[in-house]
Amino acid sequence: MLSSNRYLKIIVSLIAIQLFLFKNTFCQNLIRNGSFENISPPQNWNNWSGEFITFSQTPSQRVLLDWDEEYSSDLFTTACTHTWSGVPVNVKGYCQPKNGSSYVGFMLFGNGLTNDGKEYIYQQLTSPLQAGKIYCLSFFVSRADRKEYAIENIGAYFSNNVQTIGSIGYINKTPQVVNQNGIITDTINWVQIQGCFTANGGEQYITIGNFNTDANTNSLYVGTNNPIPSNPEFAYYYIDDITLIDQTTVGIDELGEESFFSVYPNPANDILNIDIKNFNKENLSVNIVDVIGKEVLKSDYKNQIDVSFLEKGIYFVSIQQDRKTLGVKKIIKE
Repeated sequence: MLSSNRYLKIIVSLIAIQLFLFKNTFCQNLIRNGSFENISPPQNWNNWSGEFITFSQTPSQRVLLDWDEEYSSDLFTTACTHTWSGVPVNVKGYCQPKNGSSYVGFMLFGNGLTNDGKEYIYQQLTSPLQAGKIYCLSFFVSRADRKEYAIENIGAYFSNNVQTIGSIGYINKTPQVVNQNGIITDTINWVQIQGCFTANGGEQYITIGNFNTDANTNSLYVGTNNPIPSNPEFAYYYIDDITLIDQTTVGIDELGEESFFSVYPNPANDILNIDIKNFNKENLSVNIVDVIGKEVLKSDYKNQIDVSFLEKGIYFVSIQQDRKTLGVKKIIKE
């Protein structure tokens, strides 16, 4: 029989787990306007081009709300009928939105340039990050098909202050979240970039782009059937659907001596093994959510779960019984 203190410890742990999963199901996105849908249209969309994010040409006004740019990143939207900045057809190529009707584009690499000029987008978060808490970021990119190069080095940097390019042409920082997909060549599908990190505390700005020199960027010439005559030798990417959540696990990643199940291999590729020891397996179910709390799998308990369909990234596996969460494990899908 369990002692009263040990029994109380288990109950408190289970309550913490259930609150954690509830929070992640209805978690707050710390990114403002993450799908770039909130815009203030210029008076004449048909003549609109140039500084897409910050100002229209006439009159001078903010076009994309909540976001700012370094070195002239671009906004593309179905609201603009001009093919220069329209959706899905625009001056950089053809791309359907990942979510909604708008997305942003930026130049992240130039082959043979005399400088390391790159474009970034940034914003102030809804609230500063708290020291010691775990935060998980997710966003999607797709390569513009009128540019000839693809790269690997795409990431996000969180800081206390606004970052600027200065005289060197790029932001020389080490991003907390970086692309783990290798060189991204896809011009049709959206590729997810995601990652989790522990905040130092006080970070209130996110900046997304390439934080390397061109020489230190892992690039690949892929060519194009429809090059832009003036500047084809660039890597240009569309970005959409940005999410940042507080993913602090409150000690539930492992339940110490009270943990009753294990998952392996971790990282996993195709099959995830789930081993439950000394526990009644009746009415058990398996639930898997991604880093932004979206449920990606739910099934009756099995010793082996097929996870081959999951995209690369971080996931949380929970064992439930009669709608009660009994334990949670973090896994990495490769």
